[in-house]
Amino acid sequence: MSKHGKIVPQVKVKADHHAKMAEDMKQRLKVEELAENIDELEDVVEDVFPILIVTVIVSSLLLIIFLIRMYMKYSVNNPSKNRLDGKTVLITGGTTGLGKATAIELAKRNARVLITGRDLPKVEAIARNIRKRTGNQEVNALHLDLGSLRNIRDFAEDFNKTEKSLHVLINNAAYLGPKSTTDDGLERAFAVNYLGHFYLTYLLTDKMKKNAPSRIINVVSDAYVRGNLDFDDMALNNGYGVYSAYARSKLAQVFLALELHRRLFSSCVWSFGVHPGACNTELLRNYPGMMGNFWRVIARVMFKTPEDGSQTIVYCAVSDGLREFSGKIFSNCKVLKPSDKVKDKDVAKKLWNVSAELCGLQIDEPVEEQVVSSETGEASVEEKKDQ
Repeated sequence: MSKHGKIVPQVKVKADHHAKMAEDMKQRLKVEELAENIDELEDVVEDVFPILIVTVIVSSLLLIIFLIRMYMKYSVNNPSKNRLDGKTVLITGGTTGLGKATAIELAKRNARVLITGRDLPKVEAIARNIRKRTGNQEVNALHLDLGSLRNIRDFAEDFNKTEKSLHVLINNAAYLGPKSTTDDGLERAFAVNYLGHFYLTYLLTDKMKKNAPSRIINVVSDAYVRGNLDFDDMALNNGYGVYSAYARSKLAQVFLALELHRRLFSSCVWSFGVHPGACNTELLRNYPGMMGNFWRVIARVMFKTPEDGSQTIVYCAVSDGLREFSGKIFSNCKVLKPSDKVKDKDVAKKLWNVSAELCGLQIDEPVEEQVVSSETGEASVEEKKDQ
């Protein structure tokens, strides 16, 4: 230091050097702190990442299930407000599910509703319930076992004697379950779902012709596209599956709907097939094993209610303007394009003749009808006056 107290340059340089070292140390500390933070973040990611993956997967599955549920539950309300005053409707399997829901809706429209079932006390109880619920006192119970050809014959004979009219026949009753045979030795799904309805319809045809215009509605299923008809193995001895037997019976029922149209259209008896969609009904109650338990749970969560499923059945029973759509399949009050497998008229005729033979009826050939062609797309049927 000089006499005048001035700092020498070397001291200033040293101070600057110390400041620089301090700044470098701060930078190193920041880098080390950042590295530690990165390490901690990596540890957190390692712990959380599996949870994130599971969350994304579960969320995606829930979204897919929700969309499938929305699709399966999609339903269109019947746009027709028509009533059926003075009309008689016969519904097979009217004690539960679609049959009961249809009976309630038609009773509200003042139809005279006749519901059938194997357990007469149960059918009578359901009829009383519908009368009380709708205020329509013209709801009655009848005993009918579609698994017995003799019972069907006796039922039809009595019906034709005691009932003055029949305007709408709804073939709704169905069986899905393990393999069993009827008293006639027939495979039960085929006998109840198809052959019993074939025989019943045949025996009531004259009554419906006398009350024309009248309608026959077969409640079918889109399962028919997976069904196969083997005329050499009607008993399904070469392999039975719960679903395949049901699909076969529904394929036969679609053929019946189309063949009835060809045979009865000229008599003003119109035939429709209705696919109600997957509905939460008692149809699955006999489905065996774990698969049956699985489908019953799915049905409660994913399927339509019977009330929603019955909308198209009621639509085909009451709506105007359906004459030209006789012989078509409906779903959600729209005409569906049928599968190519039901367009073979030769198969339809053969099935009719085989069925007639099984029921002890005379085999005959239908007169081909020249009918007004109609659009077969997905568009809604326009409301028109019956021709």
